[in-house]
Amino acid sequence: MSIGYISIDLGVLPAFIAAVIVLLLVPGPDMAFMVAAGLRNGRSGATRAALGVTTGVSVYVVLTALGLGVFLAAAPAVADAIRMGGAAYLLYLAWVTWRSSGSPLEPSTARSADMFRRGFIVNISNPKIMLFFTAFLPQFLGDAAGNPVLQLLMLGLILQILGLLADLGIGYAAGAIRDRLLQRTRVRMILERLAATVYGALATALLADTIQ
Repeated sequence: MSIGYISIDLGVLPAFIAAVIVLLLVPGPDMAFMVAAGLRNGRSGATRAALGVTTGVSVYVVLTALGLGVFLAAAPAVADAIRMGGAAYLLYLAWVTWRSSGSPLEPSTARSADMFRRGFIVNISNPKIMLFFTAFLPQFLGDAAGNPVLQLLMLGLILQILGLLADLGIGYAAGAIRDRLLQRTRVRMILERLAATVYGALATALLADTIQ
């Protein structure tokens, strides 16, 4: 069976969705970032961060469908440059978050205003995602006759929806913990420094990928 003009093989969807759920449950950079976003900026910031992460994934899904993942695999210097930029940005976030930990609270809108941008940059600065999609998504094209680019985009859309729901859940949980402790300055400082440590760890992981 297939779905309309796009012709996605319905037989592959259960296996695809199951594989995506397993991947989302395994702790990784996105999960760590969403925990940090929720702890640092609450549920409002986590929502914006999740939307930013999803937008970054959207870019990589489109590039994968267009075949640019093959180019990136053949141009490791480009991938390394992107990773270095992302690591520098994460280190900046770690420094800013650590320095401001425990400071008087700003209005919620001000605290979370730039979280979409942060989520997008953190996600787009990891070209390993596109290389993963290049290897992962084509396995689920199935036997349906149709445009493979459109099939990959549809599979990517399903992945994005599930990923957004997972990121929102993680961010909301972390934000709920923070919201209950807003008035405890010392506890809030610990949570914010934990968020800064997560940013630093993510930067270290990106740098480790670069020098391998």
